[in-house]
Parts: sequence; structure tokens; C-alpha cells
Amino acid sequence: MAPPVDAYLCSYPKSGRTWMRFALANLIDEFYGLDLDLDMENMFGLIPNDDGRKNTQPWKTLESYRFAERSDVPMIAMSHRTWDQRFDSLPIVLLMRTPADSLVSRYYHMSRHAGQFKDGIDQFAHDPRYGIPSLVEYFASWEPHSEDQNVVAVTYEQLRSEPLEPFGRIVAQMGIDATPDQLARALEMSSVDRMREVERKSGVGQPNNYDRSDPQAMRVRSARVGGWREELSQQTSDDLVEAFSRSEAATALLQRYSIAPQLASN
Repeated sequence: MAPPVDAYLCSYPKSGRTWMRFALANLIDEFYGLDLDLDMENMFGLIPNDDGRKNTQPWKTLESYRFAERSDVPMIAMSHRTWDQRFDSLPIVLLMRTPADSLVSRYYHMSRHAGQFKDGIDQFAHDPRYGIPSLVEYFASWEPHSEDQNVVAVTYEQLRSEPLEPFGRIVAQMGIDATPDQLARALEMSSVDRMREVERKSGVGQPNNYDRSDPQAMRVRSARVGGWREELSQQTSDDLVEAFSRSEAATALLQRYSIAPQLASN
């Protein structure tokens, strides 16, 4: 039986969740003296997922949490779910990224990393399960709740630009009173280069049957802001902007956190 969750980090897929999981895991490891040798698999035993995929990825789920006996260690879970009642009262971090960048990153994850999508990026963008419709649905569901008292909203772009301040807000929302030095060390231990090194060595969980010599297949891929401009066709970019324009709620959420200009400019 899974222990109760103390706090959630919620995000659309490929919005920086792996980075923040590894950074939080490094912070918690030091702060609570767990003495872990963290890699891209055992971090899930400290910060598991609540995505509803128990049968296909049991090593990532709430049941895989390893520290239930440590009542002082907060049970933090991560979720890609649209908003629902489970997020109504617990401390929540809502992590958002420019939708076009999430779309491109998810395409490479599903095609080169997971091997579950065989067509091109423009076809992926219009797939109702993974593409533009899914993005709009996610952002629209969270718009009424992004300013709830129990929610702290952070963008991937803020974290890439000046990580210490937004990472500090994330950690504080999880109930951890970390020092600036502890925050800085966790971020240093979770740099893109170091995470790539860890992933090349041990992969990301099971099965590890992706090509770790292929930069586009890596879970830690480019980590760039604005890389979508080199990947999406003009038509797909236009379709993305048009889809968001038809959703008042999704557009409002983007504009509230200054994401919309990065979405629309080409």
C-alpha cells in the first residue's frame, strides 16, 4: 500500500520534471542525511510518480517509495495528471514550460527514447493523445487553480535563466527549510552535463533498451529554451497558436506566466 502523499509537483510531460526530480532528490538526500548514491532510477524510490501507470512502470509508482518509515522526510510525488480533487488541498508546485518546447521534447521522447511513435514530428503534433489537443487540455484544466492558496507556479524558463530563486520556492513549498548553499549544491549536482553523465552510465529505469549513444534518445536531451523554432514547421506552429487561441482558459494561463510570447513568435 502506498503511503500518503505530502506534496505534489505537477507538470505536463517534458516540462523539466526529470531535472526537478533529480535536483529535489539531491537536496533531500543532503538535508535529511539519507546518504544515497542517486541515479536516474533510484531517484523514483525517493520521489515517485502518480501518473496512473501502475501496470507498465511499477518501479516509478507511489508503491515504490522507500522511505515511509522516515516520518521526517516529506513524501513528494510527481504527476502529469490534469487538475483533479487530489490536488485541492495539498501543497502543489505547478511546473510549466513553453508548450512548443514541451511538444518537441515529448516527440523525441516518444519516438527515439520510448520507441512508441513512428511518424514525423508534424504528425505527432496533431496526435490527440500526445500532441496539441493534449497540451491545450492540460493548460486549460489548471488555469482556474494556478493561483490557489496551496499552489506555487514556476516556469521552466525561469529555472533555466536564474535557477536558485525558483528552485528555492519549489523546495519551500515542499516544506523543506533549506539554506541557499544547500539549494546551490543540489542544483550543481543536477546540472545538465552531470545528469547526462549519470544517464549514460545507468540509463533511466527498466527497460534500458534505448540507444544512449543517440543524443536525441536521451531522457536528458537538449534542455534548451526556444529549440522548437528549429523543429516545427510553420504550419504546425500556426496550428499550435490557433488551438490555444480557441481555449480562453489555456491562453489565460500562458499569459499569466509570460509564456505566450515564446509560444507565438517565430
